[in-house]
Amino acid sequence: MNTDGDPLSMVSTLAEVGTLDTVYRDVYLERARALLTGVLPLEEFRHVEHQKAELATLPLMIGRALEKADWSRIRELSSRSEVLRQTVEGKARQIPLAQAVYAVTDVRLDPFSPGLQPFTGFAAKDLPALRTRAVEQLTALERADAPWKAFYGERRAALQALALTTSEQSATGSSAMDPREAAQIALKSGDMKGLAKLAETLMTEVTASKRQGVPHEAPARSTLGEAEPAADLLTPYADETLEAARRLGLAARRLESRTELASLRQYAWTPLVSNESGRIHVKNVPLPAGTPEALRERFEMIMIHPLVNSGGARHLPKLVAEDVLVEDFPDLKEGDQPPVSDLLAALGLPSRRGLPRIAIEQALLTRGAQVVEKGLGLDPRAFRIVCIPPDVHLRLGEAEGWGRQPLWTHFDGYIVMANGRLRALAGGDLRYGGLYDLLGIGRDYDSDRVMARFAVVRRERMVVW
Repeated sequence: MNTDGDPLSMVSTLAEVGTLDTVYRDVYLERARALLTGVLPLEEFRHVEHQKAELATLPLMIGRALEKADWSRIRELSSRSEVLRQTVEGKARQIPLAQAVYAVTDVRLDPFSPGLQPFTGFAAKDLPALRTRAVEQLTALERADAPWKAFYGERRAALQALALTTSEQSATGSSAMDPREAAQIALKSGDMKGLAKLAETLMTEVTASKRQGVPHEAPARSTLGEAEPAADLLTPYADETLEAARRLGLAARRLESRTELASLRQYAWTPLVSNESGRIHVKNVPLPAGTPEALRERFEMIMIHPLVNSGGARHLPKLVAEDVLVEDFPDLKEGDQPPVSDLLAALGLPSRRGLPRIAIEQALLTRGAQVVEKGLGLDPRAFRIVCIPPDVHLRLGEAEGWGRQPLWTHFDGYIVMANGRLRALAGGDLRYGGLYDLLGIGRDYDSDRVMARFAVVRRERMVVW
């Protein structure tokens, strides 16, 4: 390995920076696994973990032997305990790092994504220090890990270019603004005290409107929908990639631009409430001409819940023209067996039905980069394999005939609940709205009523800053 730094130090830095630059966390962890393999391979880590578990049970076994005065057994177990203790203590530095790399099951929320501060544990006033920390870590990795220097430099530059709003800016700018606009700025700055006052103001307005018989309008537009139009995400796939994709059961599809729907991002969830129940009314929000009315319920879900993608960033699709590689098989009918898939085998998944999301995400985390790089010849730092994103499923679904069977499909991303817990996105069940169906299920939900369908997308679609 051509690196200039201590592998364990680099592994530690990679694991930490991945919790800050979350859309690329799987990339950092993949690099960390490669570095850690030369120090503590995965199989050895699992063996040591087994030894730790055995060591924890030995005192109880020795105690039982003492009750029976079984001195031969006591000597055997005591000797075994000492051997295990020395082995485990000899790996004291490596084990915590290995756990942070090999045994990842959590999803980290992007601390820099708009609106997620109530759930990340960081206020906006903390963000400049977090960004400085991440930039320092990436700078250190640039010096220590020469083969990946260019990637670290790109991520460092992206973080340095990130515009942050401070609490002071929020406080000085809110007095002359519409309360809703001021509330958006207060949220981004972490000014929860000011946000509570503004929410109280809005609730007062709602109550007054009701008393006067005036219908309450939908929330004013937020800054989420006011950015410059995004660039299309078109990819000229090489013939070799397209051939490899076909072998894996993936087909190239071009998504047509739906920027008229992207304009609805301005109404995406905020912590403010519109009435006493905390529910935001969407009936007064006009949908673009030609939009099916069935889409309104999905839109309502996006308005009343914060959604994130599997990279932990806000789910705010730009809906530009985009090229993707996607599994295009028909939805499974009742009693159908899932088709044999080289992609599932490459991901180490036993089936496509009855898989809990936590198992799917772990497979994608540990094997996804290899599928993208070795299986498709694409750069995993630019492309990522995910459960099909909900907007991709929606945009392709009519032509593909999806959403016409009584089963759900795993969608990329999560609903963030009020307590910070995550519910995995799924949808497409004929019984609950078909193509427009969107809901959250437990990360451990393993019913045969839900299946997996995968897509390869550009990482750019997952970034919101």
